[in-house]
Amino acid sequence: MVMWIRTYDEALDLWRYFEGDDEGWVLRQVDVRGDDGTPVTAASLEEVLRYQERADIATMSRYEQRYGLVSEGKLIGWEEAPRAGAISADEFERVWLDARLTLGATAPRRGTHE
Repeated sequence: MVMWIRTYDEALDLWRYFEGDDEGWVLRQVDVRGDDGTPVTAASLEEVLRYQERADIATMSRYEQRYGLVSEGKLIGWEEAPRAGAISADEFERVWLDARLTLGATAPRRGTHE
């Protein structure tokens, strides 16, 4: 079952939004600055793996500069993070689409390339 959560990283002043799979792996991630609400990350594991699989270093580098990368590891212990909580799929999608637009492109549809 897919889960959607939000946490706050006090040290970095970032709201972190995660979409995770039933095993807790991060599928998509959005990081938004707390002070002004500006998105700084909007990365998709599917996209990252696709570029890595093709060994397309130039495209992967551009992707990372534009959208960042998803966190490595599983979403374990997130419940103890400051201001953490489950969010709805709709809320995650709203934040995701806003971040992707702000960072330079609409969210790609599954199976399409940048």
